[in-house]
Amino acid sequence: MCICAGCGKLIENNYYYCPWCGYSRVAQEKEDSMELRFKQLKARQIEERQNKIAELTERLDDLEKELSMLVLSAQMAR
Repeated sequence: MCICAGCGKLIENNYYYCPWCGYSRVAQEKEDSMELRFKQLKARQIEERQNKIAELTERLDDLEKELSMLVLSAQMAR
């Protein structure tokens, strides 16, 4: 059972149209499906960005260590 978005009455899940008001569940399901796909895409994009930021942060830390070692080597060579 689900609630009709048109009239608010309970209808069976297997009905494509509300028997009370005629509201089409097909259009609502398409909207819900598109919204779900959009949310999943957005979550995937956020995760990819966070992974990229973590990777870049790690690379910057490695570069900072290398730079510190080069500076130390240059100072010791004087």
